[in-house]
Amino acid sequence: MVGVSEVGLQDSKAVTKAIACNLSALVKELAALKAYATHWLTDPEYAALCHRLDSAHAVAEAALVEARRRVRLNTSSSPYPLVGVRES
Repeated sequence: MVGVSEVGLQDSKAVTKAIACNLSALVKELAALKAYATHWLTDPEYAALCHRLDSAHAVAEAALVEARRRVRLNTSSSPYPLVGVRES
């Protein structure tokens, strides 16, 4: 994993960037696995596996979108703040 193996206090901005980077790689890998399974595993007995890969890919993509949004919020120096966005 990129940048999250250090022990101790971490800068939250750096950790968020590292998580986004790792999620990006994970999403790409899940997309490749999903495509591979869809192409080669066409028997109905593999439908559950293909469905779970599809679900895992969708969840990882949603997490990546949120991580990228956090990176943008953390690094934004725009004079126009995002309206209606709350920090949790």
